[in-house]
Amino acid sequence: MSEQRTQGRQAVPRRRTERVAAFLGRWWVFGPLVGLAAAAAMVVRIFHNGPIGLADNGDGPSRMCALDAKVHLDEGSWWWFKWANFRYDHALPGECPPGNRYPGSGQWMPELARPISRLLGYHGYLDLRAQALLWCALVGLAFAVFAVALRGRLTLRLLVCAALFVVVGDSVVADYAASPFSELAGLTGLLFATAGAMHLGGSRRARVLGLAVFTVGSVTVCASKMQALTMAVPFLILLLTSRVPIGRWTGRLGSRALPLAAAAVVGAAGLHTLMFQMDSFKEINRTEMIFVGIMGKSPHPEKDAVALGLPADFGQYAGLNWWGEKAPQKDPRWPEVKDKITYGNIGGYLLRHPGVALRIADGGLDDFATSRPENLGTYPVGAGKPAGAQEHRLSLYTGFLRTFGGGFVLGLQLALAAAGAWWLRRSAGNPRRRAFLALMICLGGVTLTQFVTAMYGEAIENTKHLIYGIFATGLAFVLAPAALLAAPATKPAERDASESRPLAHV
Repeated sequence: MSEQRTQGRQAVPRRRTERVAAFLGRWWVFGPLVGLAAAAAMVVRIFHNGPIGLADNGDGPSRMCALDAKVHLDEGSWWWFKWANFRYDHALPGECPPGNRYPGSGQWMPELARPISRLLGYHGYLDLRAQALLWCALVGLAFAVFAVALRGRLTLRLLVCAALFVVVGDSVVADYAASPFSELAGLTGLLFATAGAMHLGGSRRARVLGLAVFTVGSVTVCASKMQALTMAVPFLILLLTSRVPIGRWTGRLGSRALPLAAAAVVGAAGLHTLMFQMDSFKEINRTEMIFVGIMGKSPHPEKDAVALGLPADFGQYAGLNWWGEKAPQKDPRWPEVKDKITYGNIGGYLLRHPGVALRIADGGLDDFATSRPENLGTYPVGAGKPAGAQEHRLSLYTGFLRTFGGGFVLGLQLALAAAGAWWLRRSAGNPRRRAFLALMICLGGVTLTQFVTAMYGEAIENTKHLIYGIFATGLAFVLAPAALLAAPATKPAERDASESRPLAHV
């Protein structure tokens, strides 16, 4: 009898724990709680023991001039590379030339951060610490959308969300939160695109809402900078293979109407970015690809110059970028050879010289493993750190990349994409898992297109230019266990019932 009482007393807290777990596991509880926890954790991660960000490498003025803002240097600070400078003042007329304005979604977040700066009492026209706080809130929202898509045991879902935070909160990503770079908009958009696409295997309403989030994220990414345009390719493929039934549009063709409309919007955003980018940047990128990317490590730059249709003595500019004192465009003969500085000419040369193309790719693997620019400091001058010092508050993903190398990590992601394609064909009865797997394959395409774009589009500051591919790789590594552990097959009866419910049953 006493043994039965003991078992009964033990069963009471067990049932209570199960009820609490069941309550916390409901979509409308789990998602918001994960979002709030992620936002709070990110605030601590960025601001604990003083804020961190990224120093300007010289690109900042072209972005901030779009907001009529100029950097304010604290005593002892410096314009470039050494210190993160958070405060920006209003630029006077003439201090921001019209031709130095870099358009795109990169200006959305600092524009939204301006009233937050005033609300928090920061001095100046704009403070990037307010932008970092805004980013923390957006991260929380993206995490909530991401978490709602997960199913299965509560513990497993929490582990998947924790893995996502390890990637998003890593120094390779989070340091951009308080920076003047347009990469922050692209990283934020890629996170939202990922969270939205996870819902493309759920109920009708969930698919519509997920498609909306995915479209907003994709547009933000593709409009962030010209380098990001190539990411439109895997995004468009994902949209063209998705079905989002709505109303009477439930057939094979009707259910593709909304994804096709979203694809048109994403494509238009990419076209707009291409048409309205600074013309000088287009010429700069092509020039540096030739003289830094192709000739930079060549044993015979004179021969390369001739093969590219340039005078042989242009080999003297091998390894010299556009910004140097002895730059190729400063040669008096530059107007005569400008017609050779084209991507068509570059592509033809690389096809005829595959060894050079492989050499550039091999160097890119090292840059991928480096994961974040080593020449940009992350502390403000008042933090008391050495000039150029970098923080390592959360660097598990960064450490993984550096430990195993770019070749291994990229090979692992391609293997996951191939495995995902195989698994996708065998998951016909689990639309949620199919959405996760399709997204994982899409992220593999993002990494591949960004690697090729960075390596053969400009060939300088490769680590910084690879950030989208590095982030996409981390997100794909999170999606693999999510598809395995947090996307159980739905029973037919439950699947039928889910059609009448909102974002919950995705």
